[in-house]
Amino acid sequence: MSTNVFTRVLMIGWCAPAFVALNDHQARVATVIEARHLGDAQAHDPDGTFVVVPDTGDAEQVLAGLARARIALDGFDVVCTIGEFPLVAAALLAEQSKAVGMRVSTAIALRDKFVQKRLVREAGLPVAQARVANLLSDLDGEQLTYPIVVKPLTGAGAKDTHIVSNPLELESLAAGDQKSRRGPWLVEEFIEGEELHLDGVVRSGAIRALSVSRYVQNVIDIKSGGLVGSAVIDPDQSPDLYAKAEALVSAALEAFGHGDGIFHAEAFEKDGTLVFSECGGRLGGGMIQETVLRRFGVNLSDEWARAVLDLPPGQPAQPSTLQCGWIQLPAPVGVAQHVPQQSEVLEQPGCLEATIILTPGSETPDFSTASNVRAGRVVVGGASEEQVRERLLALAAWFSDSVVVQAGEPA
Repeated sequence: MSTNVFTRVLMIGWCAPAFVALNDHQARVATVIEARHLGDAQAHDPDGTFVVVPDTGDAEQVLAGLARARIALDGFDVVCTIGEFPLVAAALLAEQSKAVGMRVSTAIALRDKFVQKRLVREAGLPVAQARVANLLSDLDGEQLTYPIVVKPLTGAGAKDTHIVSNPLELESLAAGDQKSRRGPWLVEEFIEGEELHLDGVVRSGAIRALSVSRYVQNVIDIKSGGLVGSAVIDPDQSPDLYAKAEALVSAALEAFGHGDGIFHAEAFEKDGTLVFSECGGRLGGGMIQETVLRRFGVNLSDEWARAVLDLPPGQPAQPSTLQCGWIQLPAPVGVAQHVPQQSEVLEQPGCLEATIILTPGSETPDFSTASNVRAGRVVVGGASEEQVRERLLALAAWFSDSVVVQAGEPA
């Protein structure tokens, strides 16, 4: 492996840990960001080069932003992103400028869920059957085996994802689609089982680090009031599961051509079998990065930067002896009058980290819309996966009960 450092980097999309990691390795970074992230970016580097565009996932807008700033695309050694939505734009611009970057075919495979599932199926891995419907009304009159799952082809966080249990539900969903015309849609069979997420590092095609976690509830359950969070599974207690997870994700990444970087994949476990769900070449959401760092000593943002800069993998830090997990904190519907302070949350059993977003006077969000909607989030430690799970659920319930709301609109 080369130890060459590419010093001139164009990073598309804002992620503070990724930005810090690139700078820690002496890269000179120009960042294309959306306006909502400008304050945070400038707080990290008041003198940094930040190009603001409406949508970092739109290659045209990125190119126009660079032109406005008089920044030549061919002035970079690397074009990259650690995010989900700018992945294809970054690959296209890397190819256009002849800079180092992800191949466009790999970026498409990591973004388009139909292409992804087809590649996985062709690689001989277990995966849901899937098809594309340009409009949901195209499914009228077809013999479908219910339940089915309907989702955007390039979505994330379970946003606009639906479990459809019968023809009447499909008809209702299709009626809304006729008005918005938001297709095409991915229509796939519903897979039973517990949902896991697999996070780690791949270098030169080999898995260098792997964390397997079990969601406290399957992510799609947010549509019916479910919680989003997970507990890391102890590899010493579940070596067979880790072996199966590594085999699954390794074969999938090979099929996508993603041999250097990080990954966040999901799979369903039932009766000892893992069925592939989806995979991204990015950080997992929630506090996955924090739990991987605590449990295994692996800094995923730093490993991403090392892969981008063609540096050797880092040495893991000393891992925690505690098992750990994370959860997004919910709150009742209404306008918040009282919200527990961070210090109160940290006093709860096993709580190691806490971030509170909801503030008094603000309206609680609709937690059913996407898995990243939250009032706050926490990392919890414990002696076992089971204890971590119990503490996560208990803390989420305590927080929700402690938030005092008033029905109605905020002033």
